[in-house]
Amino acid sequence: MEDTDHQSPLGASGTTQSPRIRTIDPSESVTGVGIVFGILGAVIGAVSTALLGDASSVGSWIAYCFIAALAGGSAGIVIGGMFGAIFGVIRGVTIPARKDRKTQ
Repeated sequence: MEDTDHQSPLGASGTTQSPRIRTIDPSESVTGVGIVFGILGAVIGAVSTALLGDASSVGSWIAYCFIAALAGGSAGIVIGGMFGAIFGVIRGVTIPARKDRKTQ
């Protein structure tokens, strides 16, 4: 999300006098890290079940891998969301307040 509140007006040449600063919304870091950790958790869950699982048939082995991928992916999303929130807080990123709201 770009912060356009504190930009310099256009100069005579049509370019801004100061560079634009890209501000990352903390929800973007939570979502991004959650997705990465979710995929990583799903892969780890499926691979570890494939290597260590004790299945009696191919169908049960596939079902175990699927359940382990869902569980690992879910855990990865939760942990990744927590780390993403921590990264957002550590960076000190804040979302600018909207100035068009009416006070009652």
